Amino acid sequence: MLDFVETNCPNVFHIFVRTKNEYKPTTRIKFESVADGIALALRENKELVPKSMKFLDSEKFKEYTGADASSSNNKVVRRIEYVRDKLLNQP
Repeated sequence: MLDFVETNCPNVFHIFVRTKNEYKPTTRIKFESVADGIALALRENKELVPKSMKFLDSEKFKEYTGADASSSNNKVVRRIEYVRDKLLNQP
């Protein structure tokens, strides 16, 4: 999964580590959704090359991973599947 991120979307590492005058780790929720979503997408298509990773800056992704995001099973699955579906170009 990390090889995929490094190879196909080097600008996405800000999801994993952000800096702004100091080190700030990304939230567990964002890391989990990106890591697991990519892993699921790669399971379906090992040759996956994303057209774009802009969806990680979308309002929908921010809504799914923002301060109000919970760890309920439904919400965890929703944000992971959102990343997977966006990578596989599904609606």
